[in-house]
Amino acid sequence: MTKLKPHQALKKLRDKRGWTQEELARNIGVSVFSVNRWERGAFKPSQLAWAQLAKLFEEEGLDVEKPIRKRT
Repeated sequence: MTKLKPHQALKKLRDKRGWTQEELARNIGVSVFSVNRWERGAFKPSQLAWAQLAKLFEEEGLDVEKPIRKRT
């Protein structure tokens, strides 16, 4: 099975849980603006946010590629 891209997994996670972007944001302690940018693939989650998301993905049985962050 092919791993999901992070932005695809976020939408699937929200669908499985019946959450809005606002509810996901509240549950992991980020802004809805951040969740929206992640879902559009415009930005990648921080390491801390990714750790929280990874737990949720695992709980829902979603196989997700870890985002590669470019060093600046």
